[in-house]
Amino acid sequence: MDVNFFNEKCKSSTILAKFGLCDDPPPTKKPAYLDTDDHEKWIAVVENNQQQRIDFYAIDHCVSLPPKDNGKERKRCDCLLYSENNVLIFVELKTRKVPGKVWVKDGIDQLISTIEVFWQNYDKKDFTEVKAFVCNRLKPEVNQGHAEKMERFKDQTGMRLYTHRRIVF
Repeated sequence: MDVNFFNEKCKSSTILAKFGLCDDPPPTKKPAYLDTDDHEKWIAVVENNQQQRIDFYAIDHCVSLPPKDNGKERKRCDCLLYSENNVLIFVELKTRKVPGKVWVKDGIDQLISTIEVFWQNYDKKDFTEVKAFVCNRLKPEVNQGHAEKMERFKDQTGMRLYTHRRIVF
């Protein structure tokens, strides 16, 4: 199954120097979205210092992914960002304040599942840089206790994982 992650119906764009990424809490089934006004809703903060065009594409609740081999629904991250200089950033947005940092593991699983399908449909050579973020508004800074998870993520995806809520282009 070919999957279009760059679906126009899931897209919004901006050239603003600073904007936010939002995802309404469950039980909503609405996709994540880009926001320029309501800072209180921002889970991730994007700094677009060069004020280039940044395209936001919702994935969860917007892009259909094929089921896993066992027939179960595939986990997916919330969105991806794509800049005019071909930088691609996968983003999972969290608003959990749970002990034990379960939210990081859940976010990693969602990113890996999405990234696997993405690379089945696109060529890595088309992008100058690719990154992944798990962002949590309630836990904006994560200590280095995740080094092993981050290393495993890099081994599986070839990408660096960031676990803070500030994304800089």
